[in-house]
Formats: sequence, structure tokens, C-alpha cells
Amino acid sequence: MDDRLALVHILETATSQDPRQVSQAEESLKTLVAKPNFHAMLFDIFADRSISTQIRWMATITLKNGVEKYWKRSALHPIKLEEKELVRPRLFTMLDESNPLVAMQYCLIVSKIARWEFPRVWPGFVDEILTHIQTIASDQTSPAVRRSTMEHNALYILHLFIKTLSARTLALERQALRQATPHIFSVLASIYADRIAQFHTIMVHNDGKIEGNTAFFEQTYPLLKSIRYCIKVLRRLWVFGYENIENADEVAQNFYMTSIGHQKGFFDVFRPLALSSSHVPDDYQLVLRKIVLLYGKMYLDFQKYHAVRFITVPCVKQMLQWYWQQISAEGPRLMAPIDDPDSAQEPVLEPLLIQGLELYKNVVKNFFYTANDNGEMDDEVKSCRQVIDGDILTPEFVGKMAELLMYYYIPLKPKDLERWQDDPEGWLADEESDYWNFDVRRCAEHLFIDLVNQKRGQVAPVLTNLVMQPENIANGTLSLTEQHYQREGCYAALGLCANDLYDYVDFCQWLKAHHIPDSPMDIAKWRVAWLVGKWVVVKFPVKERSSAYELLLHLAQTNGSLVVQIEALSSLMRCVDDWDFDPEQFAPYLQATFEVIARMLNKVDMPESRMRIVNFLSSIVQRMQREIVPYAESMVQLIPSLWQSAAGENMYQISIMVLVTRVIEALGSQSTNLQSFTAPLVRYSTDPNNPAHVYLIEDGIELWLTLIRNATVLDPTVIELLQLLPQLLQYSTETLRKVLKVVEGYMLIDGAGVFQHSGPPIIDALHSLVTDTTLAVRAIAAGYSTLNIIVQCVPPEIGGQAIIDSGIMWTAFKFVLEKKEAALALVHHAIFLSRVAVHYPQLFREFIMSQTVEAAGTFTQNWIELFDDTGNVAQRRLFALSFAVAIATTNDGVLKELPLMMPLWNDIMSDTGASLVYFSDVDDDMPDDYGEVMVAENARRRKLLGADPAHKFDIKHVLSDSMKECERLNGADRFHHIIAQVDARDLEDFKNQLN
Repeated sequence: MDDRLALVHILETATSQDPRQVSQAEESLKTLVAKPNFHAMLFDIFADRSISTQIRWMATITLKNGVEKYWKRSALHPIKLEEKELVRPRLFTMLDESNPLVAMQYCLIVSKIARWEFPRVWPGFVDEILTHIQTIASDQTSPAVRRSTMEHNALYILHLFIKTLSARTLALERQALRQATPHIFSVLASIYADRIAQFHTIMVHNDGKIEGNTAFFEQTYPLLKSIRYCIKVLRRLWVFGYENIENADEVAQNFYMTSIGHQKGFFDVFRPLALSSSHVPDDYQLVLRKIVLLYGKMYLDFQKYHAVRFITVPCVKQMLQWYWQQISAEGPRLMAPIDDPDSAQEPVLEPLLIQGLELYKNVVKNFFYTANDNGEMDDEVKSCRQVIDGDILTPEFVGKMAELLMYYYIPLKPKDLERWQDDPEGWLADEESDYWNFDVRRCAEHLFIDLVNQKRGQVAPVLTNLVMQPENIANGTLSLTEQHYQREGCYAALGLCANDLYDYVDFCQWLKAHHIPDSPMDIAKWRVAWLVGKWVVVKFPVKERSSAYELLLHLAQTNGSLVVQIEALSSLMRCVDDWDFDPEQFAPYLQATFEVIARMLNKVDMPESRMRIVNFLSSIVQRMQREIVPYAESMVQLIPSLWQSAAGENMYQISIMVLVTRVIEALGSQSTNLQSFTAPLVRYSTDPNNPAHVYLIEDGIELWLTLIRNATVLDPTVIELLQLLPQLLQYSTETLRKVLKVVEGYMLIDGAGVFQHSGPPIIDALHSLVTDTTLAVRAIAAGYSTLNIIVQCVPPEIGGQAIIDSGIMWTAFKFVLEKKEAALALVHHAIFLSRVAVHYPQLFREFIMSQTVEAAGTFTQNWIELFDDTGNVAQRRLFALSFAVAIATTNDGVLKELPLMMPLWNDIMSDTGASLVYFSDVDDDMPDDYGEVMVAENARRRKLLGADPAHKFDIKHVLSDSMKECERLNGADRFHHIIAQVDARDLEDFKNQLN
């Protein structure tokens, strides 16, 4: 079968409705990718209009994906240059493709190829596409439909290309865009103006009567599509195509200056069509809508990237005034009678209002229009301030803006109340999201906040008067609906601007004077709960907090809207999280709070809502500390159902583990009863075989560590967790330090029992850790610190043989012997051997005796030299004690270094004497106390520290006994010969110190 026919058959199979056939076709296409001329053949099939549209469409999709993956030279199977030459010259031959689906894929193919090859390989792309656009625009012989199709496809290709190029940051591509911009502007601005003129001519010819005028729609729709594509290209060129927008050519300047008039004209066409009851094609309304909004996108981008020039352009006042006219006109339409909420009207074009509000927001508060930290302004800022304060934000206009926003835009609307009923949790989640610039009310709120912040002296007193004197609203001149919305607007303003009104408003006094919680309207109850949450972090005296707790708990317990209850709980959480929170003051409300939380957890459905409530519970536990002990059991009973509902929700599961962690911290040693309950959570979150551990391991190890630190005994379920530690010790991540602390915690509780259960694999894992040269010295030091704890906690008869079998002693010995590492790293190997020598003296002596004299001598010399690299006094005493253990041998390699040991012993004895010196090394990251209860592990560490030979042993007695043992092992004559090698003054000093 011919290759082309075979490929057509595969593409036809790929369009099948049978999933198995589609899968087979996809696999076949993957095998053909590397074949020569595969992509050129796809273009042939697409260009052959005798083939069915479905197959041609599939060919364009496959070709588009191939261009995306393989057109670059760095791809795995790059398309060869010869094959590219078969495709590139034919790219513009299909501009007359009329099928929308095929045409879209075709345009994407051309734009992607241009994206990879401009300007290096295909520097003439812009000139070629512009030539085609000009030829099409001037062609008067081709049928109008074909001419429109070609123009739309060419303009769409140019739009996709400019969209990608304007996002590039490389200097060469930026320069190429700037060089091409004047030429593109001159061509497209001319076509743009011609199409608008044609549209206007047809409008005049029809006397502006377009509703129901089918012929008008058919005539002007292709013109509107061309206008839209022109704007899409020109708006990006205006923003990104000039390095200095002031130097833009006259054509570009004229386009921007006339854009506000064109936008107004198109909106005047769109508005009656949108409000009309007669039939208007959806496509026609959609293209008009997009054109109107495209102008707004251009203004916003211009303001974002050229803030100063945006203000100084002469048409800015006209443009902002037009937007404000639309905002003012639409405001009253958003209101609905309180007794007929269904009569509320939607804005004609809500995104247009959002654009206007956002434009004003960026004028009201913008870094580029403000003085520097020294209060100075450069000439550009001064010119901007002059325009803003003199022409845009005049005092009269600021007052009108504040009033309009407060009375019409920031109050809750009937559609909000409707969502309360349908999706209360979703509505609250949207309220707290960051996507404020997609909703007209929330966008208005942000504008209002900035307006009050920047014009506080003018707006705040007026707002305060309205808020504090309700009779200013509820007078006889307003209807009930107007009173409702104005009162709601004032309350919203009071909460939104709390940070700017705290010097003007006594919120506590206001709250007492307004009996809002008694209102039968849910909106009023929600608003007061929301207000308390806003003001408690700004200005709410501690002595008045009890009234806030009572109010919020009352609202949370009230049978009514779920939104009110959740908001009351959220505000209560802000009270608990506040810096001035007093646990004793909140204690009387603790039981009621737990009851509300338990009830709310059964009411809400969304994982996000449950997670917020669980986080609140965690905050209460953390702030109340020991006060939660009576309620711990009831809290723990909630966990199983919560964990079951959190299946697959990693963030929710983390919040539950944090809650359990804080409960254990609060209970202290009383948490031992929770071990069997907590162990499954720890296993689930830290087991490397569980895919979810990637997200949960950090909090799981924190829970595990907290459980061990507060334990007094070990439950069998917790002991079984030991089998996870060897694998977790291989993780060279931030969790490693806490995993090591978990190992230490186990050893401090029951070193012998834990070691008998899982000692050898843990020692092997630690051996791998301390010999990993890719790790930082800090990590190796932490590993040896854990090994030192094990040696201290495990008796020699249980741990000695495992340490020998693991080879870790030989590894440490070899590091010191070879001395290839820096002293900073070697000292940790030496400290470990010193610890083994002091706690397992017989084992250490046998190990040294097994070494050759030469090796033992070199090791001992290096070992002694590392003494000066230890700054910790306890470690220096440990070294001195281990040297004393080492000399009780017959190995000449060790004994010949006695002259080096003697001065060190003298220094230690003179510095610390025979008294018990106590040096604390309790974990810095672990609190001494939690509430009134000491963390159990701290007591164990202090006990271990007290029993440490480095602190406990009288070094004089140890040295005296070691010297006697050395004399016994070597005989008096040989011993005196060894002693004779010591400097006389050092020996005399040594004898005097011992006596």
C-alpha cells in the first residue's frame, strides 16, 4: 500500500468513535514520527481538499503536535531540514481554508513554525505575512466570502505570532519585535480604519436600525471579525512594540487616541442588542462583546507596563470618564427590591465594569504616581500627580465615587443571597480567594479600600458620620430598598476600611448601639460576624473581647444560614489567632466553642471548609495549652471520621495531623494513651511505599517526633513503626534531622528494648549516612550525634557486637587514620570513637589491639591532634577519658603517644578539676515546658546528661586507675620505660594534679 494512502487510513481510524481503534491509530502515528517526510505528507493530506474534512482536520492536529515537538533542532527526533523545506514554502497556500476547525489548526501550525524560526532562520516572515494581508485587502476580483476567509486566517496567524513574540524576553527577539512594529502598525492600522469605515457606512445606510436586520448582520459580521483581529495585534504592539512609548510613530498614536471613540461606538451598538428581545445571532453579539473588551484589555496593559505615559496621554480623562459613565449607569440596575429579589438585573457587560473599576483602582493607588521614601517626586511623578489630582480624582469626584461604590457596588446583592442557599460553602470560599478581579463587587471593594486609604482625610469623616449616625440613612426620603442597600453598604465599608477608620470609629461602642444580631435577616447576622473578624485584629480592647466571644458563639449556634455560622466561626478563629488573645479570658467559652466546632464539622461538606475548621481547632489547642485536657478525648473521637472524609485530600490530611500533634503537645505525658490511636496516622504518612507520603512525610515525622518526646512508655504499635526508620534515614532531605531525633527519642525511652527489636538495621542505615561524602558536614555530625546517644543508652552486651558487625567502628577509625578529610569533618568520627571507648571500654581495647602497631600509632597521633579542634568542654573531657581508656593496652603504637596525651590531661584537670561539671546539650528546637508540663524527653535527656561519664566521672580517679592498669598489663619495667618518654615537667605536673 502507498505510504500516503496508509497514512490516510490511519488518520481515518483515529477519527473513529471506537476507543480501541483510536488507541491503535495513536500508536501507529507514534511509530511513524521518525520516518522521513512524515510531516510533509501530513501537510499534503491537509492540502488535498478531495479528502474528507474529518481526515484533513486530524492531519492538521497531528502536524501541529509534530511541529510543537519536533521542529526544533534540539528535539529527540527533529524534523530534517530537507523536510522543512518541503513544508515552509507552502505554508501560505492554504489561507483560503474555510472550515473553522481545520483553519484554526492550520493557523496554529504556521504561527508555531514562525515562532521557532523568526528571526534567525526565517527573518522575512513578517514581510511575507504582511504582503499577503495587503494583497488580500486590495483584491477586488475574488468573491467576498473567500476574501474575508483569507483575511481572517492571515490576521489570526499574525495575532498568534505577535502574541508569542511579545512574551519573549531575549534581546534579539525583543529587538526584532520593535523593528517590525512600525511596518505592522502601518498595514494593520490602515485595514482597521477601512473596516471601521465600511461598518459605519453600512450603519448609516440602514439608518441605525439593526435589530432583527438579518442582512445587516450578514454584511457586517466579517468586518467585525477583521476589526477584532486587528485590535488583538495592535494592542500588543502598542504595549510591547516600543521601547519608549513616547517615540511611537504617528500611526500608532492615532490608533490609541481614536480607540476610546471606537469603543464607545461599538458599545452603543452592543448595548441595545444585548437588551433587545428580538433575535440577534449569538456569534454577532459575541464578536461585538469581544471587541469592546479588547479595548479595555489594551488600556489595562498600557497602564501596567507604561503607567506614567498612560496618565500623560491626552485622552486618558475622556477614557476614564466614559468608563465611569458606564459604572454610574449600571449601579442602580444592580439593586432589587428587598421584597422581590428575583427582579434584579444583570449588568449589560459586567467585564466592562470590572475593567473600569480596575483602571480607577490603579490610578487611585499606584507606586509610579507616589513620592519616594523621602517624600520627593521626580518630574514624571509630578506631572502624573497634577493630572490625577487636577483632572481625574478631584475632591468632588472622589466623594461621588465613594458614595456610588458604597451604595450600589459593595453591598451584597440578591445573587449573593441566592448562592447562600445553593452553595454556601462555595460562596464563602470565593469570598476569601484572590480572584477579586473577576467579580464586580469584589473589584469595587478593592477600589473602595484604596480610595479610603489614599483619600482618608476627605472620605473617612463622611463615612464615619454615616456609620455612627444611622438616622442619616433611615430618613423619610428613601425607600425601604434604598435604606437596606445603603445600610448594608455602610456596614461593608466599616469592615473593609477598618485599618483606616480605627482613629475615627469606636467599633465596640458602635456594636453595642446596633442590635444587628437580633435582626431576622441573615445578611445582617453575617455582616456583624464579618465585622467583628475585621475589627478584632485592628482595634478591639482586650477587656471587651468577652462580648465578642459571646456574640460570635451566639451567631454560630443560631439555627439559620450555614454562611452565618461559618463566618462566625471564622471570626472567632481570628480572635484566637490575634496577638492580644488572653487564654484565661477565653477559658469559660471553651466548652461552647468545642460543641460548635463538632456540630459544624457534621454540617459542612467541602474539604476546604472542614480543613478551615480543623485548623481553627488546632489554633485553639495551641493557644489554650493545658486548658484543653478535659476535652481531649472528645476531640480525638472526631479524628477517625475526619480522616475518612479526607481521603485523597493531602492538605486536609496534613491539617488533621497538625491537630493531633498539638493535642499530644498539650497533653504531655498524658498522651501515652493515644499511641495506639496515632501510630496508624504516622505509618500512613511516613511509609515510603505509600504514594501519599511524598506530601505528608514532613508533618507525619513531626507527629511521630512529638509522640515519642511526650511518651513515658512505648506501645507495641509504636514499636512496630521502628521498621520504617532505616529507609527514612536514607532520605537526605530536610526531614533527616527530625528522623534522627525520632531514633534518639526511642533510645532514650528504652534503649535496650528498642535495640533488640531494630538495632542492627538502624545502625547499618546510620553507617551509610555518616559515610556519605555527598552530604554536608552538618548531616554527618547529626548522624554521629544519634550514634552517640545509642552508645550511651544501649548496654555493651546488647549493642557491642552489632556495632562491630556493622563495620562503623572500622569506618570511623579509617577516616581518622587516613586523615583525608578536613578536621571539621574528622572530629565527628573521633568523637564517636571516644564515646565507644568510654562506654564500651573492653570492646574498644580489643578493637585497638587488633590493629597493627603502625596503624594504631598513626591513628592515635591523629586522634590526639583532633583534640584541639573540639571547642565543647564536655567533648574535650570525653576525649581525655577515651585516651585514658586507650592506654590500658600493650599496643606500642598507642603507648608511644603517651607523651602527647599527658599535657592534654593536665589541661583538662586544671580547667575542670575533679568536680562534676554539668553542660547542657538539650535540643534547642524543643521547648523546655509546654504549659505547666515538662516535655518528658527533656527529663530523659537531663538524666542521660547527668549519667554521662564526661560529666559524672572524676577524671583524676579514671586516669589513676588507667595508669595502674597499663602498668599491670605491660609490667613495671616496660611501664617505667614508657613513662620515661614523657617530658619531666609534664610528668611532674601530672603527678601533682593526681595527688
